[in-house]
Amino acid sequence: MTAHYRDPALAPQNRPFALLYLRTTEGMRDANAAGEFSAPEFWDRSVIPTFADYYLDAYAAWQRDGAVDPAWRVAFETLPAGITCTQLIYLGISAHINNDLAFMIEDMGPGYLYADHKHVDEVLAVRARPVVYPEIQRDLCPGLFGETVPPTADVDIFGWREVAWRQGQALAGAPDRAARDAIAGQIRDHAHDRAREIIAWHR
Repeated sequence: MTAHYRDPALAPQNRPFALLYLRTTEGMRDANAAGEFSAPEFWDRSVIPTFADYYLDAYAAWQRDGAVDPAWRVAFETLPAGITCTQLIYLGISAHINNDLAFMIEDMGPGYLYADHKHVDEVLAVRARPVVYPEIQRDLCPGLFGETVPPTADVDIFGWREVAWRQGQALAGAPDRAARDAIAGQIRDHAHDRAREIIAWHR
């Protein structure tokens, strides 16, 4: 994550989310090291790096040939002109939660517990956001704290995570491949819809 953020080739519109995700990953690492999750080795070796790979792999695919899911395409290709830094950040957050999280939960299997899933909300609120938003303002977006944000924006993140939990259970419980593929398509459509809503915040 550090190398990704420091990469000179990282597209400017993607730097705010890359920094946010770097600091969030560090916050998750620290929370896990402090014993805040039920299975520290599982979270250290599987959950945290697997979820990070969903983002890094999507960015690499976009750079290579543009073959990414629609929500990530919106996040990666939307330019700062006519959009706020907060919107750029939320496009990344939304894609990672709404497009990726259910699939990661499916990948992790029954060892990924709901109590741990809910504790991530606290890590985001206490360990990540207070650290990274001032840094984003200082280094990337001087007007960040003056930008208008919908009043439900922060609540939406936790709501998205709850939806992703239910979607992950649906993927894992699908009776056959066709049913799973239908759920996967619905997840990607849902994520694309959320991206379009974020783009429309100030239009």
